Amino acid sequence: MDEIIDLLDEFGNETNTSISKKEAHQKGLWHKAIHILIINKDKTKTLIQQRCNEKNFYPNMWDISVGGHVSSKEDTLTSAKRELQEELGLDPNNYKLKEIITIKEELENNNIISKEYVTIYLLESDIEINEITLQKEEVSNIKWINKKELNELINNNKMVPHIKEYEILNEILK
Repeated sequence: MDEIIDLLDEFGNETNTSISKKEAHQKGLWHKAIHILIINKDKTKTLIQQRCNEKNFYPNMWDISVGGHVSSKEDTLTSAKRELQEELGLDPNNYKLKEIITIKEELENNNIISKEYVTIYLLESDIEINEITLQKEEVSNIKWINKKELNELINNNKMVPHIKEYEILNEILK
């Protein structure tokens, strides 16, 4: 069953309408999403994930640490905690998520039109790769990278084009 999400207007206001995520992406309708940027405590590395080859949207591309849609009637923090648990198998009660900003992002790939108001969270922790359990349907690989490696991946079009998130990471990372 496809996830049900709440629609927003172009200014980010609630519309009191809920539809499937698939339909929102087919029609290019505005909705909420969350991203979590995970960095290590000394701010020298960020955790990135590789999207599964079976994903319709930017398959096999490297991406920010955690991302997902805000389900209908769900707040962004609840959604962020759920996605952290689902995608990386990490208990959200063990981590502090700091809300940074909400941005407006439009992406299009493989006939999917993603128009999202994305609330970005920061998580600072020295998570060991072996502590992580990947959600195989979503994530095929993860790795810690430094600022230089991040920018090389961005410049070589190996990352999903989350321009604002990368600007934020470049400001944070040493």
